[in-house]
Amino acid sequence: MSGPSADIHLATLPTRPDLVSGGNARLVVTGLADASLTDVRILVNGLESEARFVSAGGRVETILTGLIDGANMVRVEAAAGHYGELTIVNHPMGGPLVSGPQLQPWICATPERLDAAEGQPVTYTSGLKNGPLDAQCNVEPELRYFYHTTDQDCAIPLGQEDSCFRPFDPNGPHPSDMATTTTDEGRTLDYIVRVERGAINRGLYDIAVLHDPASPEDELNAWNRKLLWQFGGSTGYLRRQAEPVSTWALDYALGKGFMVAVSSHTDASRNANRVVAAETVIMLKEYVSDRYGLVRYTMGHGCSAGSMQQNIIASMYPGTLNGLVLACSFPDSDGHAQEIFDAFLLNQYFESDTFAQLNEGLTDTEINRKRAEIAGHKDANSVKNFGQFRFAYVPGVWGDEPMNNNCRLPNDLVYDPERNTDGVRCSNADHSIDIWGAYPETGFGRSTKDNEGIQYGLATFLDGRINAEDFVSVNEAAGGIDLDGNYVDERNIASTEALAVVYRTGLITDGHVLAATPVIDLRGDENSSVHYNWSSFALRDRLMNANGNLDNHIIWRVGLPGGGAPWLDQEWLEMGMPQLALDTMDAWLTGIEADRAAGNDVEKMRRNRPETAFDFCYLGTDYST
Repeated sequence: MSGPSADIHLATLPTRPDLVSGGNARLVVTGLADASLTDVRILVNGLESEARFVSAGGRVETILTGLIDGANMVRVEAAAGHYGELTIVNHPMGGPLVSGPQLQPWICATPERLDAAEGQPVTYTSGLKNGPLDAQCNVEPELRYFYHTTDQDCAIPLGQEDSCFRPFDPNGPHPSDMATTTTDEGRTLDYIVRVERGAINRGLYDIAVLHDPASPEDELNAWNRKLLWQFGGSTGYLRRQAEPVSTWALDYALGKGFMVAVSSHTDASRNANRVVAAETVIMLKEYVSDRYGLVRYTMGHGCSAGSMQQNIIASMYPGTLNGLVLACSFPDSDGHAQEIFDAFLLNQYFESDTFAQLNEGLTDTEINRKRAEIAGHKDANSVKNFGQFRFAYVPGVWGDEPMNNNCRLPNDLVYDPERNTDGVRCSNADHSIDIWGAYPETGFGRSTKDNEGIQYGLATFLDGRINAEDFVSVNEAAGGIDLDGNYVDERNIASTEALAVVYRTGLITDGHVLAATPVIDLRGDENSSVHYNWSSFALRDRLMNANGNLDNHIIWRVGLPGGGAPWLDQEWLEMGMPQLALDTMDAWLTGIEADRAAGNDVEKMRRNRPETAFDFCYLGTDYST
């Protein structure tokens, strides 16, 4: 008589079994016959589960609930001694998943803003009716409904009287100006959007999707199973839960049946820790999978730091984002941060008496020309604008106003080199200290800033556009920044440990890793601010150097300002560029998804590239053709 046979295979979707969160998991099993499903036992930590298997899309699966935090032993037993086992590691809905110890203190948002007795704000508003359930800022998800108006002159922003998306009461009458929409699956429906707000990983999220009033509340029958994630720009280091900045109100995606997701943790103005941003995407995708169904593919969408996040997440955690739609883009944040660091130092020099005396008698135009030549920019505006981000290096309080610091904590909680050395440090390096690690001697976040040996203005000096005195003067005066964000005479040397982390993890985007990921880069014409055209070609250069081709990278350039987000800019919308980008990326990812022929991911990306995925450059002003 033979013993038990471990020939049933268990797995989880969409995440690995060691990266499950929220107490639920989609369990997928092979080795079971459909006819025997009713006789199969599922045991979780030795106790029989009430979950039952169903056949779905050629798979046998179920949703396990009630998993404890930490390791859970799952065993599936069938007839004749057949069985399979899997350890599922569950993480709390409030996080973390992979990012390490969470920042403390952390202040949860509340339905109404709460102020301390002395008038210092204690909370941000959550946009919810009910408050947090625990110290992890978990909340009960709440639903809101909106409808799209037929008014042709409506505006994009939410909350305005003329907004295209207006509040809707699902139990009330239909407004006379309600539009209809036809999804990419051919269904024509009243244009109603269901928006769920909740908390995952201590960040507030919105999930918006077309709603069919005839479907049960826990089903999304109008959803095409595609997810567009909107990433927000700028940079910030909050230690507070806050509402998302990015909008879900993207008509051209929602109307076709896409789900649109945003989170305060993927709005870079709220959170600049890229690992926290990535794990938030992973956790929310699993939440959607467990509650509503598996996501077919996820398309990234975002401008400026919203583009940085896409490139970095796709480089650090391949497969989390399947296609990237970039705008006013940068290859990554840490490479760009070196430009900001240099710009701050150069601005210090340009405002110095030394520079003024050296250029006495020159016109403002001539002086600005020299600034641009030394900095390596088209004009002086870029280096000046880059320098304004110097606040990212400041760990303490900016001034006397309450909460005037990067963390947006009460000032008396925040670091001061003289008055509060044990306070919370609020610089970029300290916000992501779990990534960089700390200097052992201080406990401060390690720095990747480095200008040791840099020769500012070398190329323009060799070309004769600045003289030897200009070249020597700027390099004698360049200096650096100390760990408190202050200008110092000594130049900076980066932490070798932090640099190793940057390159090993993919925080500096890796062209090899990105080779299979389709990328569409929407680029305006801008060379005088921070979103200059060169950045698109910097990423392109990395891809060419790594892969010898640009098969996955498309640039669409038009003669519009490059600093705005195209999906919110009326001129870009009237041109149809955001819609065309979504349609092209959708066709590309649909082709890859359906490709069952032999070949690796790069080959499938290449052979499913649609005809509309070609480089395009039009810098004129007539877009009617």
